[in-house]
Amino acid sequence: MSNPQDDPVHRPPPPRQGEPQPYQGAPPPPPYQGPPPQPYPQGAPWQGPVGQGAPQGSPQAGYPRNKGLLGHLFDFSFDHMLTPQLIKGAYRTAVLLNSMVAVLWLIIGFWLFQYGWLLTVLIVLFTPPIWVASLVAIRMSLEFLINQFKATEHLKAIREREGLR
Repeated sequence: MSNPQDDPVHRPPPPRQGEPQPYQGAPPPPPYQGPPPQPYPQGAPWQGPVGQGAPQGSPQAGYPRNKGLLGHLFDFSFDHMLTPQLIKGAYRTAVLLNSMVAVLWLIIGFWLFQYGWLLTVLIVLFTPPIWVASLVAIRMSLEFLINQFKATEHLKAIREREGLR
């Protein structure tokens, strides 16, 4: 054997637990601290320092951010998303329709009282929890959709900041 440390006869015994280890070799490099953080006086961290603006080669250079509903409809490059603007209206519409259906069920339940009280009691008891559960389901699905768009926007901002596009 060419290396004396590989020779089992000349190998030192393993260290006991709790004893300090003698250091062999070069000292380890200090942990990477990174560049000092840059303050962002306004806006989000992915937008860069104030007054810097978009780089000249980026898609946002000289490009208006908010084009409105029709501007987003005819954006054939799909750089700006339309769905996040429509989510609020869709949720308002869903709450309104869901509430109207719940009120309709309550009216039907009270109308059915003439045929028996048991069905009326069941409908009156179960309509509010079903209304709340359906609103929660609608809200969760719309929040999931919004989170997907926010993640896309953040990734786009990171890509633009790094100059990858």
